[in-house]
Amino acid sequence: MRQALVLAALLSAASAAAQAPAERDTAKPVLGVLKLQDETGAMPFQGGVGRVLTNILTNELAARPAFTVVERRRLMAILEEQDLAASGRLAPGDGPKIGQLTGADYLVMGTVTAFQRGVETRSGKARLFGVGGGKASSTAYLAIDLRVVDTTSGEIAFARTIEGRTTSTRTSAGISLGAVDAGYESFKSEADAKVVRAAIVQITDYLECAMVRRDGCLAQFADEEKRRVDRTRGAIEIDADPASSRTRDRRR
Repeated sequence: MRQALVLAALLSAASAAAQAPAERDTAKPVLGVLKLQDETGAMPFQGGVGRVLTNILTNELAARPAFTVVERRRLMAILEEQDLAASGRLAPGDGPKIGQLTGADYLVMGTVTAFQRGVETRSGKARLFGVGGGKASSTAYLAIDLRVVDTTSGEIAFARTIEGRTTSTRTSAGISLGAVDAGYESFKSEADAKVVRAAIVQITDYLECAMVRRDGCLAQFADEEKRRVDRTRGAIEIDADPASSRTRDRRR
């Protein structure tokens, strides 16, 4: 009888141990969003585009059922106490420390490396509901280097570069041909708001795919990353042979 009870206890413990990892895997990741560093100098009157993007990203992640997001005020209070609020940069060991204090599993951070308004501006004639008028289109470009740090190990668990451009068209009467979501009011240009919205949604989709879903979406994001890298390579001409360059110059 005693041996049977011991065996039952061992089997119960083994079953619990086997189920624990599965329960942890299905738990929602707890994220803390640090202020995105701004290398652009854009939107100085709003505190910089990095601050604006940080607030929007926090809201987007919190709206996804896949994540739990640490409240920004709580996170900022801890960052200020640890003297990290100003720099937003982590030294070795800071990640686990903040993770223990906030309960965050991961810290989302990054750098806004480019935010260019009016990269291309075109104007022309347009007719809207039979009424003539002018039409202007503007293209905005945004690039963000994203990093996600595991607060247990202090290592970068996920990293990705998000970049893209969007075009917005308006009539001379100021009638918008596309809506701007609430929460993006800081951006006066619709093209600016659209490129930010697209980048933030892509970041959120990527994190949900890589951290929660882990299914066929990973291959899709890998293909998109390859296309982005190929486009970047194609935009740069590298001449490994100076002699061939001089020959081309003489032919011109």
